[in-house]
Amino acid sequence: MSSERLTLIADAAIALIAEHGARGLTHRAVDAQAGLPVGSTSFYCRSRADLLTAALRRHAELDLADLQADGEHWPQGDPTLPRLIDSVMARIADWLSPAKRPRLAARFELFLIAARDPVLQEIVAAQRERFRVATVEALRVAGVTDPVSTAPLLMMAVDGILLWQVVNPQATLDVTHGRTLLTRAVQAPPP
Repeated sequence: MSSERLTLIADAAIALIAEHGARGLTHRAVDAQAGLPVGSTSFYCRSRADLLTAALRRHAELDLADLQADGEHWPQGDPTLPRLIDSVMARIADWLSPAKRPRLAARFELFLIAARDPVLQEIVAAQRERFRVATVEALRVAGVTDPVSTAPLLMMAVDGILLWQVVNPQATLDVTHGRTLLTRAVQAPPP
């Protein structure tokens, strides 16, 4: 199986989900979106479940690449908690940029689809675990006392900000309030 072709198909699936929701995801629509001959997507992804799996894995790959790039920059400077919060706010702003916002909308749609599909739930769980591990490490480097308990709170705060922005597309990202929310999540007493 050509990984380049599968990546092209997964990227087209993400774009369709972002634009039309799950109901717009068909093999034929992916072929058209990707500029492939009719039937190409069916060759690589036999079922709709295969197509959703490819989209979800590709989405996780893209998000994790963004986080990895962020992680390569911030610890080299001053690895403090305020610097980490600034880095997280910059990541949020980037994901909300016009270039990546559609991918973000597709992310939430894919998560809702996965909520009803055990196979996709496993993929989401594995993705979230990679995010959690990366978050724990970033918090540890920033000097947070209990990074393991704090990481889920930070992740929930980030998800909340992102979801709020996706469902309120006219709302401008309030960086000051975002920083405050993230700081409170990180400084909350452990449960």
